[in-house]
Amino acid sequence: MKVFYDRSDSQSLLYIFILPVTFLLIVYFYCLHRISYWKRRGVQQLQSTDIIFGDFKNGILFRTAPGFHLGEIYRKAPQDAPYVGFYIFHKPCLLLRDPEIIKQILIRDFDHFSDRHFAGPQQKDSIGMRNLFGLKNPAWKYLRSKITPTLTRGKLKQMLPLMMETTQPMMEYLKNECVNDKIKVIDAQEINYKYTADLIANVALGTKTDSFQYPNSDYSKSLMEFFHGFKRMVALVTVFFMPELVEMIGSPMLFDSTFVRKLFWSAVKFREKSGFKRGDYIDSIIQLKNGEKNSLYRLEGDNLLFQSGTFFSGFESSSTTATFTLMELAKKKEYQDRAREDIKKAIDKHRWTFEAFNDMKYLDQCIAEGVRLHPSVSTIDRYTLQDYKIPDTNIIIEKGTPIYISLYGLHGDPKFFDEPEVFNP
Repeated sequence: MKVFYDRSDSQSLLYIFILPVTFLLIVYFYCLHRISYWKRRGVQQLQSTDIIFGDFKNGILFRTAPGFHLGEIYRKAPQDAPYVGFYIFHKPCLLLRDPEIIKQILIRDFDHFSDRHFAGPQQKDSIGMRNLFGLKNPAWKYLRSKITPTLTRGKLKQMLPLMMETTQPMMEYLKNECVNDKIKVIDAQEINYKYTADLIANVALGTKTDSFQYPNSDYSKSLMEFFHGFKRMVALVTVFFMPELVEMIGSPMLFDSTFVRKLFWSAVKFREKSGFKRGDYIDSIIQLKNGEKNSLYRLEGDNLLFQSGTFFSGFESSSTTATFTLMELAKKKEYQDRAREDIKKAIDKHRWTFEAFNDMKYLDQCIAEGVRLHPSVSTIDRYTLQDYKIPDTNIIIEKGTPIYISLYGLHGDPKFFDEPEVFNP
């Protein structure tokens, strides 16, 4: 029996094998080229870069909080490195580690880095982004000139009675938690969340709420879901580290401000109709609405709501700062006693006034140390507007490169703080 060998079949099989392998090799070497960007430019980079996820695998997969993960990148970098290159997927980013370079970029050369990396007009439904926190220049500069007068010392003094009023439900709750003059174990984080939520409602939305007596109100539930749901976690990772995806995913998928929008406009319409004023942020918003118009940023429609978003942006940071500071004081009775004495002296001298809070110097030190150990805003980011040469080096940061500063990393660096893990106000 004769066997015929068909060369065309063997060639087809060979092509079927070679083509995928060739394609994979091309992709592999392309990826290697992408993640060698910083090395080719003379900048130190991490040695364990993943060929797909870059240096941000755990952050992208939600194994660690993105800000904490950036702190880990800071710690993995060579100790003497003033900056280190890293990658989010294949996107080159630069992490600054030297305070002098940080001051150079954030202050002296601010014009080169005035925009934040995640900022942009695509975040159409976010009450926390279309304000000073997220706008780009020149709209940012214009809006800053308008918002600054609404948060002066005088305005804050005007709002103080509203802040004090908000403490009453919390004080009643704490009194009810006492049994025979002994307080039960309480969840300080939950208490601070509720107080901050009520404070934002009273000052920024012109609405009184009581999250202590009514923890399941529509307002409380919507706020907690907004800040603590899985969607919020995805949103934070996306806008801070992969803002290009916001346009693709769609901002309504990431941010839902329907309920807050309803509260805000209800308060504004009532004030405009009645002429009622109570010294809160809504009064300032109405003044902005009736002021001059500028095409850079029109203070009308939802752009007014977005200014209240400045307060919402501080919901998590304010409540966690208070919580961590209380935790540290609870562990050190001598510091706690000194802070209490500082408060008592200020109140005896000034009563419950704006001046009293300014006179609580030691309490301010405690809060500052709590923020150092547990930074509520863990990351600062900037966007390179044009090619920038780092002073006294040959390193050029190309236009469009994201710049990051890790407060977790800096605050825990023994080069800058003695015993950085110890709470010492």
